[in-house]
Amino acid sequence: MSQPSHLHESIRDVAQQSAEERIAHLRKDRWVDYPIAARALKRLEMLFETPRRTRMPCLLIYAESGMGKTMISEKFLRAHRPVYVPERGIERIDVLAVQMPPSPSQNRFYGEILTALEAPYRPSDRLFAVEAVALSLLRELKPRMIIVDEVHHLLAGSPREQRAALNLLKFLANKLQCAIVALGTMEARAAMQTDAQMNSRFKPLELPRWRDGDVFRAFLKTFEQLLPLREPSKFSGQQFARAILRRGGGITGNMTELLVQSAELALRTNRESVTLEMLEEVEGVAVA
Repeated sequence: MSQPSHLHESIRDVAQQSAEERIAHLRKDRWVDYPIAARALKRLEMLFETPRRTRMPCLLIYAESGMGKTMISEKFLRAHRPVYVPERGIERIDVLAVQMPPSPSQNRFYGEILTALEAPYRPSDRLFAVEAVALSLLRELKPRMIIVDEVHHLLAGSPREQRAALNLLKFLANKLQCAIVALGTMEARAAMQTDAQMNSRFKPLELPRWRDGDVFRAFLKTFEQLLPLREPSKFSGQQFARAILRRGGGITGNMTELLVQSAELALRTNRESVTLEMLEEVEGVAVA
């Protein structure tokens, strides 16, 4: 069987596998480069390389849910995995990733840090004790960057709790002399703007909804090259691209799920490309 030339070379062997094996492959995460994501990764690398100083630069990456904030941070984290240091008997963690807890109390946030560091933590512990342990570990590990996902959760707290959570992020940046990267929804941007110091410290980077154009068509073409179908579907054609954009609402997660489920439908019905009719068939399931 000849290898499909329309696929990326890393996928051509996968395309020779059975339908069930290819369906399993479809369900895996995949990374597709596109300009705004590349820009975000470049900004992260620039922050990572910033020498320690009194006022460390910070970044807020914000977007609607499903636009790929977490995937960008996960790709960056894969490039900066913990490294075991034999002479110290510990892992060097240059980039620490945590989540803002649904209830943005300082105790729970420090608990998230301890959990990420695989250190003992009991929710019943008092704040001063949890803070002391977390800061002691962070001073020893000296991370260059802390990524805080779901930062919009701080809006679930009272105005006092919101200010305390924002001050805590600023405190960590100053105390540890490391960059803080916050990831959140559009509401996170509004929350940062309520505090003049935070607004000046955290430079915003938005991941906007997709619009039709050359960049979007290039994204679709690259995405198609990563789906193990033996015949081209031509997602980047005008009719297909506009249908995908309309049905996915310009949200990366919606559109990619729509295409993955359409590719799975093609394989389950013994076909090797996606049609517009398949998009319509899976739309109610993929984009709910």
